[in-house]
Amino acid sequence: MRPLPVGHAARSLAAVGLLELALAVRGRSALDSLGEVVIDRAPLPLIELGVQLMGTTDKPLLRLQSLGVLVAGGTAVGARLAPERGRASRRTTALAVAGLGAVAASRAVLARRAPRTSADLAPSAGAPAPDDGADGWASTPLVTPVEDFYVTDVTMRAPVIDADGWRLEVEAADGTRAAVDAARLAGLPLQERQALLACVHNRPGWDRLGQQSWTGLPLPELLAALGLPVPDAADDSLDLVMEGADGLVMTLPWPEVVARRSWLVTAMGGRPLTAAHGHPARVLTAGLPGQYGGPKWVTGLRLRPAGSVAASWVARGWPRGPVVVPLMARIDSLGTVGMPPRLPRRPVPVQAHGEVSGVAWAPAHGGVAGVDLRVDDGPWQPAELAADLGADSWRRWRAPLDLAPGTHELAVRCRAGDGTVQAGTGRPPYPSGADGYHRVRVVAGRA
Repeated sequence: MRPLPVGHAARSLAAVGLLELALAVRGRSALDSLGEVVIDRAPLPLIELGVQLMGTTDKPLLRLQSLGVLVAGGTAVGARLAPERGRASRRTTALAVAGLGAVAASRAVLARRAPRTSADLAPSAGAPAPDDGADGWASTPLVTPVEDFYVTDVTMRAPVIDADGWRLEVEAADGTRAAVDAARLAGLPLQERQALLACVHNRPGWDRLGQQSWTGLPLPELLAALGLPVPDAADDSLDLVMEGADGLVMTLPWPEVVARRSWLVTAMGGRPLTAAHGHPARVLTAGLPGQYGGPKWVTGLRLRPAGSVAASWVARGWPRGPVVVPLMARIDSLGTVGMPPRLPRRPVPVQAHGEVSGVAWAPAHGGVAGVDLRVDDGPWQPAELAADLGADSWRRWRAPLDLAPGTHELAVRCRAGDGTVQAGTGRPPYPSGADGYHRVRVVAGRA
């Protein structure tokens, strides 16, 4: 029996580790590059399955997969060129340990490469803290803390951009151009707004969305501030082409930009954007997932003839769109029991007489007009709503529970301001956004 090429594997691991460490000093990574190739080339159904199964652990798992591919490739080449005859030695073990250590050190080096900014990006007139009157409810925080805000993109690692050297080029429909840097942008009349941002892959009960206070400027006002001609709001002969430092290109019909109040955003929660959220600037479009209206690390905004530029997502199989954020309601708390971001496999123990609460959103449908709760196959019952902060924001809700002992299924739905009622068909995210009720199985004890 031919011995396993343990020595070649150890040498390959050591070589990959040293390569990673050398590249990390320059802000690069072979593991990340290989992971991005997988993201770019993998069939869309496989990507959707990966998001569903791996959730927010997709990037660490892709890096681990990339490490395995590189080590396996090096091992195969080494074994073919020089077959091993002996057993693994202490030197082999040392090489393997050194390789793993170098990989870990490279991740630490990359983690320390934080963005820097010397510009004050505070709003010209700070908005008061939002208050929906529901702080005493056992529900989700009205504003998602920045550190808990979901992060998703197709880059394995956020670009590190120094705001002092960043430039945004804006091009009007007639070809005239203007550039703005962080310092000049900070001098414009920045505004603050509450808005929800969601991932196109978000499913019923998931937490790939959040609500925050954003600082920035509507894009038509940005054009005007830079002295560029602003198209008519109904001019459907133009697309806004948005370019990011990660190479992604997104497009929106100009009427959508105006109607949905697309913003150039520089801060969230009163602080400059983090690298993961698009530092130094990103676009935010109410009612559209980030994939369609929220490019991060934005470097270019250009008005082009409609349909003349294909968005990156079209090449990956998504419709030209834009796909909107589906209206949805979510159960976040069952009395004192908080819900995990994925459905538990077993029924959740609850008190027979208690309260259920959560959030609902419908930014593409005129905001939340109502939330209904259903127990088993019973009728839909309206829930109590917190104050409305506007169509762009989510809305907290709560409802009493009065359950007979035993196992039950709770379901919740959203009713929107434009009359749309959330569907319960269970549609997957691709190609037009997920729908379906958030259903939770509970078991009530005797009172």
